[in-house]
Amino acid sequence: MKKCCRFILNDKEIEFTLSPGRSVLDLLRKDFGLYGTKEGCREGECGACTVILGRIPHVAYRPMPSCLMSVGQLNNTHLVTIEGLQGERPNRLQQAFIDQGATQCGFCTPGFIVSLTGYLLGGRTVTLQDAVDALDGNLCRCTGYGSIRRAVAATIEPLLGKEPSLRQLIELDLIPAYFADIPQRLENLRANKSLSNSPDLTFEPFDGNRLLIAGGTDLYVQQADALNQSEPWFLIPESEPIRVKKGMIEIPATATMEQLRQDPHLIDQFPGWRDKLRVIASHILRNRATLGGNLVNASPIADCAVLLLALDAQIQLVSSKGARRKFPLRQFFLGYKALDLNRDERVESLLLTKRDDAWLWNYAKVSKRQRLDIASCNSVAIFKVHNGAFASVGLALGGVAPIPFTAHRTMAWIKNKPVSMETFLGAMNVLQKEISPIDDVRGSADYKRQLACALMADHYLHCFSNVCSYNDFVKAGVL
Repeated sequence: MKKCCRFILNDKEIEFTLSPGRSVLDLLRKDFGLYGTKEGCREGECGACTVILGRIPHVAYRPMPSCLMSVGQLNNTHLVTIEGLQGERPNRLQQAFIDQGATQCGFCTPGFIVSLTGYLLGGRTVTLQDAVDALDGNLCRCTGYGSIRRAVAATIEPLLGKEPSLRQLIELDLIPAYFADIPQRLENLRANKSLSNSPDLTFEPFDGNRLLIAGGTDLYVQQADALNQSEPWFLIPESEPIRVKKGMIEIPATATMEQLRQDPHLIDQFPGWRDKLRVIASHILRNRATLGGNLVNASPIADCAVLLLALDAQIQLVSSKGARRKFPLRQFFLGYKALDLNRDERVESLLLTKRDDAWLWNYAKVSKRQRLDIASCNSVAIFKVHNGAFASVGLALGGVAPIPFTAHRTMAWIKNKPVSMETFLGAMNVLQKEISPIDDVRGSADYKRQLACALMADHYLHCFSNVCSYNDFVKAGVL
C-alpha cells in the first residue's frame, strides 16, 4: 500500500505518495530528476549516491548512502542532495576542489562534496583527521586523493577546533542561507497532524509478519528489488540516545555504529575507542547501520557482535504484545544464522555494565582492505589486571566458528594467572582447541587458526608491551 510522506527536499517541501520500501536513490533520480546523486555500486561502498539527512530534534545531520535508505523513513526530515548545496556559483568547498584540481570526470565529486558537508553539519569539533576520515566511504578512480585532501584542508582551515553552527557554515559559504530556517520548518512540519497514515517513528505494535527495516545496509544489498515493492515496518537509526541507568549503559538497538563510536561513556572507559572502531565499515555506512541489525544478521564475523560479546553484554527483546526478555548476548546465537528470537520479537536494546575505571582492551581485524571490508577474522579482548595477575578477561572472535564466538575456556584458563609470556602462549594453545574454523571464501581453516593466534598476539602487544615484544612471538613461532 502506498503511503503519504512529507519532508523537505533541499529547499522545497514535498508531499509525496510512495511505496515505503523504495530506495531514496531511485526516488531522487527517477521521480525528481536529481541526477547529481549518482548511481554507482548500489551497495553503499562507492559513496557516489551520498546524501545528507537531517532529523529533529536539534536537526542532527548525517551523510549516508541513498541506495540503502527507505523512502518510508523520510517523513519529517530534511533531505539534502548536491543540488541543495549549489548556488549561482561554486561554494567554498566546490571552489577548493576546482582550485586543487580535485575532479576530472566528475562522477564521484558530488559524493565527496556532500560527505564533507555532512561531516561539518554534524555538530562535532572539526579536525583535519576526522574530516579526511569522513570521506573514507567515497571512491575516486580518476584524480588521486592528494588533491582531494588538499581541498579538504583548505576548506576547513577556519573551522579547526570548533563546533560550527549553521550560521557559521552559511557565513563561510559552505551551505546556502536557507539552512537557517530548516529547524523551524521541520518543527512546523512535525506539528502538522493531517498525515494520519504517515510512516514515521512509532510502529507499535510490531506484528512480526512484515519485514523490519532500520538501517537497511545489508537488506538493500541482498533484497533491493523486493524491498522496492514491500510494505515494511520501520525503526529509525539514531532516534534514541545511549543512556546510563542504574550502573548500566543502555544502548538502543537503533543506535548506529557511529553513535556507538562517539559515545562518551564508552570513550571514557576504553582508551582509543574512537580510533579502533574507525575500521568498522565507513563513515557514511556507520551513520546508517544499526547495532540491532548487525546482531540479527547473525554473521559469524559481525564486528559489533564480537565487540559486545567481549564486553559481556546483555540483550533485551520485546514482543508485539510488549513482553520483554533479557539474557546474556552469548546465548542469542544458537548456530549458523540461527537466533533465539521469536517471530513476533525484535531487539530492543543492549546492556553493558558501566565500569568505574578504564580497562585495558583491544580490537583487531584482518581483512583485504583496512576500511570498508568484511573480516576474515576479527577479535576483541578486554583485561582487568590486579597485583600482576588477570582479574577479569573478556575474549571474543569472529570467523573461527559458525557464530560470533565467546572463548569461555580460554577466558577461564587465563583468569588469575600472572601477566607473562608463558600465560600468553598457554592461552593460545587453549584457544586452538576451543575454536572450529572451516574452509570458505575468506580463507582456509588452517589460515584462520593462524589468524586467531596473530589476533591474540596483537591484543597482548597492545595491552602489555612492557611484558612482551613482537620478537618474543616470532621466536615462539606465533608470528
